[in-house]
Amino acid sequence: MTDTRWNGEPCKARRITAVVTDDARFPLYCARDLVGTRRSVVEVEYGGETFYLDDEDGSGWNKVTHGGSPRWAHSSITIAPDTIQPRGQLADPDKPCLHENFDALVAVARITASDTDPTPIAYNANVTVQCADCGEPFRWTGLRAGVSHRQPMCNIDETELHAPLRPASADPDFGLGLPGFAVTFRGPDTPNSTGQPTTTEQ
Repeated sequence: MTDTRWNGEPCKARRITAVVTDDARFPLYCARDLVGTRRSVVEVEYGGETFYLDDEDGSGWNKVTHGGSPRWAHSSITIAPDTIQPRGQLADPDKPCLHENFDALVAVARITASDTDPTPIAYNANVTVQCADCGEPFRWTGLRAGVSHRQPMCNIDETELHAPLRPASADPDFGLGLPGFAVTFRGPDTPNSTGQPTTTEQ
């Protein structure tokens, strides 16, 4: 799932569409000329409250996926709750999703020499991708399960890429001496097999 935050703290957020309503609390309400129209919106649940951000230009989702700080501008919007629909809702729910929009989350691990020595000796990018409309995760093709500082690998269910990387200025052998591991699956026909995955150092 995509990491979403408000004021730097975890929050629940989802992309929806909804019909805009007026808000008499604000004389200069920015969406007054949009009342009655269906709009792309981000629903945010934070601090026991639910509120909505205009996302027609992507600014609402950009804010919650970049920490939710004031640095990222947003426009609040008022909607009719009974008009909420998931973003990209299919006209015919019996047809498969076309997977036209995506969420990608990249987390870079910085590996240091030791707890007391902050010198970086390797980096590893962990990448997940899912359909933004239906939420189905995507799997990485052709990779072994495990972690390596020599080559890309993935987790056991193939939904997270583990890819080593280095600064452009670093030597080509940066991080290559570090140990990793690979997961090997043994089928039921393998002698002495439990049918469970096993790990080996590499």
